[in-house]
Amino acid sequence: MPPPKKAAKKAAKKAAGNHHDKHQANDLRRAYEHLGRVEILTHTAQPSTAASVTELTALAQDAIKSGKNKDAADLLRACEHLSFASRAGDSRIGDGLSDELKQSITKHFDELLQRADDHWEGNEKQSVVGTIYDGTRKSAQKAFRDGAYHQALEFARGAEALTHVKLEGNLKLESGRKPLQLQNA
Repeated sequence: MPPPKKAAKKAAKKAAGNHHDKHQANDLRRAYEHLGRVEILTHTAQPSTAASVTELTALAQDAIKSGKNKDAADLLRACEHLSFASRAGDSRIGDGLSDELKQSITKHFDELLQRADDHWEGNEKQSVVGTIYDGTRKSAQKAFRDGAYHQALEFARGAEALTHVKLEGNLKLESGRKPLQLQNA
């Protein structure tokens, strides 16, 4: 039997490996769930967001093939929010809201954009994701100014989701890790 310290180190290493695999599997499941919702929503998406959703979905599928399941899930989460924002249209139900609710919406909207700004710093601005991020953020601000709060919040959530995607060059897993992938039917 190994000494207690050695056994603890060995168990920690084993747990760390399983921890990574567990996260990869959870991220792959998240990507699968988001993709299913995006596929449902794209049938009714407005042309203004359909191109962005298509582009982000293609990037997500590439990320899955490269074993970057978390990036894929975040890209598809952004697609889902963009699709909902598209469906929300320019509905202006904000006129009948209480001041308390408007304040809460404003606070949450500002928090989402602040988080997006904080996470976005240093990311590649000239990438496809960067272009979509900028457009999504601008759409969120416009919708908010117009009183289309549902749409504004969905665009803000979409922008915030895009900030979690790593914009580094080639998508590669750490050596020795097997990428988990969705199987083609």
